[in-house]
Amino acid sequence: MNNSKKPDICASSPIFNLVFSPAYNTNLPAFGLNKPFALDRGELVLKALHEEFGTPMAVAAPQPLSMEDVLLVHSLAYVQTLEDEQTWLEIFELKAEELHRQTATKALTELIEDFLLKSGGTLLAARLALENGLAANLGAGYHHAFPDRGRGYCVINDVAITIRKLQQEKLIKTAMIVDLDFHQGDGTAKTFAGDASVFTLSVHSQEGWPEEKQQSSLDVGILESEKETYLPRMKAAVEAALSQFTPDLVIFIAGSDVYEKDTLPGTKFLRLPLAVLKERDEFVIDTFKKREIPLAMVFAGGYGPHVWEVHHLAVRHLLISSGIKFSAQICS
Repeated sequence: MNNSKKPDICASSPIFNLVFSPAYNTNLPAFGLNKPFALDRGELVLKALHEEFGTPMAVAAPQPLSMEDVLLVHSLAYVQTLEDEQTWLEIFELKAEELHRQTATKALTELIEDFLLKSGGTLLAARLALENGLAANLGAGYHHAFPDRGRGYCVINDVAITIRKLQQEKLIKTAMIVDLDFHQGDGTAKTFAGDASVFTLSVHSQEGWPEEKQQSSLDVGILESEKETYLPRMKAAVEAALSQFTPDLVIFIAGSDVYEKDTLPGTKFLRLPLAVLKERDEFVIDTFKKREIPLAMVFAGGYGPHVWEVHHLAVRHLLISSGIKFSAQICS
């Protein structure tokens, strides 16, 4: 009897491709913050998938990174400044009077636990990708954090820490970052500048923040007047990166802030329809799956009540590409 055929997998399969914790939906007012972060994206994605697949999605629960992990990328001097509220105000671009202390029940500095947990999710998703081929952390993607400072709402760089941790453990030698957030992945570009073991690709708005761009291994800055070229230029960039570099792991930063329904004023330069972003994400996932290169996806930027729609389609495609079928097909 030939048992070589891979069995169908229901959504209730014990194979884990998704990393999530209810704690990802941070209660920002408890820290005195009022920012349009779409922190419920993971919840909304899982709810939609539950309805489509007919059963709750199996998710792996992350563990927080240790400070030793953080120090693989960030300087001790910077990490020590995270005990100071002023550091957090600068990262979140707030003046002291803009902190809503009347709603705060926790010190702003306690938010480090939130970042450590979600960053631990990226590390776990990468481990699962190395085991199963494809995985996603339903959050994180803090690509603006530099080794010596946080910025752009990013406190620690989960992507960089994950790569350094896996290299330290000798689970990978090389990695590629495919960053398709609206904003350039300046923190990861700076972290890995001159490091031949990590290829950084960033396709982003040329006119958007940060005004001072860093040098990635390959940068594609797209002007508002050129946004109709987004898909072909993104695809060409991924192919060009792979023609130069074959990684042991890719981390896909699938920002939804290029979506036409994103509410952050600064993302006005690239307002792309859902169909374009669906094709974008499917192309990236399929490209690396076809080459049998493990891929871990993170959410990164996305603001307002509708950006979860982008991640929903991406995660759905990732699951189906992993072999998970609709319950109506095989699980009824």
